[in-house]
Amino acid sequence: MPGLPNVAFVTIGQAPRDDVVPELLMLTGQWPGETTTRQFGALDGMTADELAAAPLNPNEGRLYTRLADGSHVTVGGGLVGRRLVPLLNRLDRAGFDLIVLITTGLFQPVRLTTPFIHGQQVVDAWIAALVMGACKLGLIYPLPQQHRGFAHGTMIQNAQTVAATGRMDRLEDVTAGLADADLILMHSVGYTEAVAQDLALASRKPVVTARRIIAAAMRLQLSALHEPRPPVPMPARTPMAALEALLDGAPSLTRREREVLSAALEGGTNKEIGRRLGISHRTVEIHRSRSLAKLGAASPAELVRRALISSGD
Repeated sequence: MPGLPNVAFVTIGQAPRDDVVPELLMLTGQWPGETTTRQFGALDGMTADELAAAPLNPNEGRLYTRLADGSHVTVGGGLVGRRLVPLLNRLDRAGFDLIVLITTGLFQPVRLTTPFIHGQQVVDAWIAALVMGACKLGLIYPLPQQHRGFAHGTMIQNAQTVAATGRMDRLEDVTAGLADADLILMHSVGYTEAVAQDLALASRKPVVTARRIIAAAMRLQLSALHEPRPPVPMPARTPMAALEALLDGAPSLTRREREVLSAALEGGTNKEIGRRLGISHRTVEIHRSRSLAKLGAASPAELVRRALISSGD
């Protein structure tokens, strides 16, 4: 539908991510039909065999992501980067109002001309705003080697220290490991708001998800799209443009009458106009009189005055 914000969601795995995108839209306050969305994945089009055969450089990071069939895979950051950057550049030229990279754990910077939300960067900015003070922030993230359920890594971070608290096989165990935290961040878009609510009840601490942080950044961008733009002032018409408008406003003028009057407005005499058009000066006078009469003007000078007044409006 024309006029709706057009948003591209991008994952480092395969689209669609219908386990993430609907909740992101809900958290932004967007109702169904208020936003046009499309989903894209860096690994779209790759088969399971191709992914399994992709080499893993021991010096590159590992990324754990979801495929289109709901399964998960661990891939090298180099493979994702080589496919993600061209995808984002293509989407940057596709006319979207907003592009959202719905992942954390990817630190590669990206520059686009389209408004762009980099999941890891907005979460980093949120963390930086908190840990400058005395707040102890507990971080929970899914370990990349897990394939069923969740096995969690945890740490406590503040402005002075980052203290790892170890591996937790069950989310229920996390509350004990992060007992000293003032606030808990679930640092993966895989964590839902429902899971966060359960953790908040168990830990009796405020819990924030990466989804909620990304949604807050989206809400700012989408609200800017809805703000009315100030009207663009129309440039004043030049006298020549105003003259052309006067002539265009008289559709009853014949082609020859228009030619004669245009030449007269340029200052040509009847004889000069006749030589230019290959007609007699008396014929020029007839066409000139008829055209002025049709425009309700006594002379070409009156038309010029009208044009000058109109160009100053």
